[in-house]
Amino acid sequence: MSSTPPVASARGRSPLVIVENAALYYPGAGGVLALERLDLSINQGEFAAMVGPSGCGKSTLMKLISGLNRPTAGRVMVGNVEVRAPLKNVGMAFQNPALLPWRTTLENLLLPLQVVRPHRERFRQERKQYVEKAQTLLAKVGLAGVGNRFPWELSGGMQQRVSLCRALIHQPQILLLDEPFGALDAFTREELWDTLQALWQEQRFTVLLVTHDLTEAVYLADFAHVISSRPGRVIYSCRIDLPRPRGSEMRYTPVFVDYVHDLRAHIGRAGDVP
Repeated sequence: MSSTPPVASARGRSPLVIVENAALYYPGAGGVLALERLDLSINQGEFAAMVGPSGCGKSTLMKLISGLNRPTAGRVMVGNVEVRAPLKNVGMAFQNPALLPWRTTLENLLLPLQVVRPHRERFRQERKQYVEKAQTLLAKVGLAGVGNRFPWELSGGMQQRVSLCRALIHQPQILLLDEPFGALDAFTREELWDTLQALWQEQRFTVLLVTHDLTEAVYLADFAHVISSRPGRVIYSCRIDLPRPRGSEMRYTPVFVDYVHDLRAHIGRAGDVP
């Protein structure tokens, strides 16, 4: 296990996301320095996981990468272009699926195609093709035939599958996942790990997963990054050198358990980093 921050030359792929010496300060009463001196590189097609203590800035980092926030210092690059505004080529999914209750599953899934360029300009003319694409994606996650159901007719796990599909329907360059499985029971959560892994292996989009679940991070990621306590910065990066596809039995192997313990040890020291 290597503590050396990953670099493109070592992994044979070019960086898609580069965060250089980034800081973010929230002004106001008792202002908060959320991130400071944060460096991160995520290669094209890579699955990265971010772990660390609560409140360390993991979700804040996602806002920087997506362009929802601008850094106070440093810079964020996506595809060799500095991020200065919200990106259109990003898919996002959160712990709360946030499906619109008045829209059916299919209508929820089609929503990004109605608002994101270039799809929105041709949505009416190509609606049939988009519907077919949405139905194919639903079938891939085990939801064939539920397109006409409303969110309140779906279980929590089904809603989260729809949320994943919605985040991917417009074929984003980057998928940002903020604790997407945190509210689910253990069995459903592990099922969705396999669903996400299968989608990623088929499409090879770039992923940044924020999670408190170290088993989840090791099971899904190519690289796991540990952020220090606030102000957050990357203090440890570990390549997860496990074969794919990964199955449930792998989680009980000594090498897998060693990765989990390694990450836990670094998180335990995260508050001591100057």
